[in-house]
Amino acid sequence: MCKKGLLVLIVLLLVAVPASAQPGIANLRVDTTPVKDVRELVRQSTLIVVGTTDATYRSYPTSRRVAAGRLVNFVQMVKIERFLKGSGSRTVKLLSTGVQPLPPPPDPINLIYPGPLGEGRYVLFLRALPGTDVKSAVGIWQGVYPLIQGRTIALRGAGFAELHNLTVAELERKLRAAGR
Repeated sequence: MCKKGLLVLIVLLLVAVPASAQPGIANLRVDTTPVKDVRELVRQSTLIVVGTTDATYRSYPTSRRVAAGRLVNFVQMVKIERFLKGSGSRTVKLLSTGVQPLPPPPDPINLIYPGPLGEGRYVLFLRALPGTDVKSAVGIWQGVYPLIQGRTIALRGAGFAELHNLTVAELERKLRAAGR
């Protein structure tokens, strides 16, 4: 009887594991390809959200290295206040990749591998990573717009100027015009 129970348990484990398996977070790769314009940013986004992050994240060292150090995947939770495109859970797992040890701020590697977002309120243009429950920012920094005093900030050298200094309502109108 004990052998039969063990055999049933093994079969159940073999059947259940592949159905629920996701790639390991450390093995995921964030698409760092920039987009050419706002229309493409909107088109490639499965979700556009207003949300907040805190300083909490989990680190997943990868096997990849760059000249500056080891690449590390980070997952942090974004609490969604509002969906501007798409719908879903009120919390989203945001994946980003950074370098450890952390390079100095002016190092251009930070534009490609920024690491986790700082605590704050953002408009995020997100894409789903196939086969997972995590999202990443489209075009890395092109998909990240901090909200300061209720207005978007387009990050110099990365964000789109036409999305700078907008209220969320003004941004929604721009997105509709861009072919949302």
